[in-house]
Amino acid sequence: ETLAGKGSFNSETTRVLHLQENPMMAAVREKYEMEIRALKEAIEEMKAESSAKGSTSTKTPPSGKKDTISSLDAQKLHQRLKQSFKEQIAMFREGVYLLTGYKVDMFVDSDRPRYKVRSMFSEQEDDHLMFVWPKTKPGEDEGVTSLDMLDTELAQQLSKTSSSIQYITKFKSLPAFMSSVTLELFEKQTFMG
Repeated sequence: ETLAGKGSFNSETTRVLHLQENPMMAAVREKYEMEIRALKEAIEEMKAESSAKGSTSTKTPPSGKKDTISSLDAQKLHQRLKQSFKEQIAMFREGVYLLTGYKVDMFVDSDRPRYKVRSMFSEQEDDHLMFVWPKTKPGEDEGVTSLDMLDTELAQQLSKTSSSIQYITKFKSLPAFMSSVTLELFEKQTFMG
């Protein structure tokens, strides 16, 4: 066992498999190939500069390597920032869900974003309300005070059976409407005795 721990093995009973494409070697090879390409580009630039000047001297050190390194650092930073933003957005969305009881998805497939809102107290998984940014004239975006509700099954059901809809029609208050819907759905699911 001591020999096996050090890498020794019985060649009659053990077969050693070697990876044809070792991932570590592929990554190292790719790094060096990028560096070689950058250096070749720097050489070509220097040759072009020297031929343009009519001189064959190469007193300027190649800056291609530094550019490649800074480019790789920028790419790493960009990736880290993207990952950090993704984590922060996910945490924000979960916080909104826990605080308000609504999971909100935004769709930007036109000039007017749409918002799909699902309540944690919905009777069915696909129950949702859909809102859209109202049509505005250019430069009037600061004046938007509410969103337009689109026709969904849940919206139709609420308009027929719920008094919540009056918060939109009578009082023009989307927050009051959403609060009322939350309470109504909560009461349907909860026995209050």
